[in-house]
Amino acid sequence: MAYELLLASYATFLLGASVFQYSLVISLMMASMGIGALLAQSLKKNPLKWIAAIETLLALTACIAVPLLYLLFAKGGPAQGLVLVLVVLMGTGLGMEIPLLNLLERNNRWLNDILFFDYLGGFIGGLLFPLWLLPSLGFFRLAAALACANAVLAVAFAWKARSWRIAALVTALICALSLVFADSLRLWMEATLFGIRGGA
Repeated sequence: MAYELLLASYATFLLGASVFQYSLVISLMMASMGIGALLAQSLKKNPLKWIAAIETLLALTACIAVPLLYLLFAKGGPAQGLVLVLVVLMGTGLGMEIPLLNLLERNNRWLNDILFFDYLGGFIGGLLFPLWLLPSLGFFRLAAALACANAVLAVAFAWKARSWRIAALVTALICALSLVFADSLRLWMEATLFGIRGGA
């Protein structure tokens, strides 16, 4: 939910047409999650390894999403097209998570618990996004914070799976640096791309 709201609200911030952006992002994200769930069925061998890979890729995608969108918008590039690509990538990865987690323990109770916490997390994220996350962190830091959350999961799963360890660690480092320097990056991009200086 936080990823959906982040992409939809930032696309609105850059490109306008809020109803169109939210409708497009949410509907395409849901469709992509469905595709991800289907694709996960072909990854039954060593699901822990694939979860580690997916969390790593999600973290990297979230980390670069906002700066890359801002850069493309500033250069007059196809920012709307990039929004679609990011939504499909992230939605597909998110859609693969629950089926792969369920493969670790074929148990109806396990699946019920996963779905409960998934829906609860969506509810909490949906409330916190407009009330605290976006106002307190801003787009750049919020994207980096969400990327860090996925990076922590990536490292945990990579260590348990004994796979993707170096990739997960490097990704976690990149995400941590992005979080620390998020505001500095935003101010530098504003000054370089638009000549805006001294913004808070």
